[in-house]
Amino acid sequence: MRVRLLGPVDAVIDGVPVPVSGLRRRAVLAILALHGEKIVGTKQLIEAVWGDKAGGVSTNTLQSHMSALRRLLGDRNAIVARAPGYLLDLGLGATDVAEARVLVERGERCDDPAQSAAKLRAALALWRDRALIDVGGVAWLDEHAVNLEGLRTRAQLALVRARLALGENAQLEPDLERLAHERPFDEQVHAQLMLALYRTGRQADALSVYRRLRTVLADNLGIDPNQRLRDLETAILRQDPVLDRSAFAVRLLAGCPT
Repeated sequence: MRVRLLGPVDAVIDGVPVPVSGLRRRAVLAILALHGEKIVGTKQLIEAVWGDKAGGVSTNTLQSHMSALRRLLGDRNAIVARAPGYLLDLGLGATDVAEARVLVERGERCDDPAQSAAKLRAALALWRDRALIDVGGVAWLDEHAVNLEGLRTRAQLALVRARLALGENAQLEPDLERLAHERPFDEQVHAQLMLALYRTGRQADALSVYRRLRTVLADNLGIDPNQRLRDLETAILRQDPVLDRSAFAVRLLAGCPT
């Protein structure tokens, strides 16, 4: 059994996705799942799910949602009542979020770029849509949805680093152009795009990316590109052979803050 949060909230039972009806019921399940095996207090749960309307919600209402979720999960012991509240008892790693976090961390730590890319691709494949997409408007979950999309971006950027180390420069250009458009202040993304363009013989385009970023940072934030990015521009101007060395490039790009 598994609870999935990286997209619509649902449960997978015996390999079959089972939808969860009702915004509040999905929110209850999502909050329990995001707490792992920790107890969520009854008051905390009601306030998180019902927000401003929490004062009019009784514990009986919450209990009815718990009963319905136990029936949906097919296991009355899946949700345990334990003072001062409830916990979801599915075992460690029983959510796609937990699996994604482990895969991203292992992918980032892996020294072999091919293995790193495989782990990061596996992590990204867990996203079926924007995280928690069908519980929007529940403030507690909206905040966590932002954090989970941050994890997704972190995995995407780490995968780019691994693929650059593997020499997949031309294949990366469309993805990097999109990321640079979506993240106009992100120096790491722009550094990655500059390197990919340079390595495919597009030196002028790589330098154009740098100039565009410099203008955006100055006009909007009043700052210059960081030192590593300036060093990258200098290396591109000089056509420094070190830029073709995978290990050097990965170290340089990993040092650019996001």
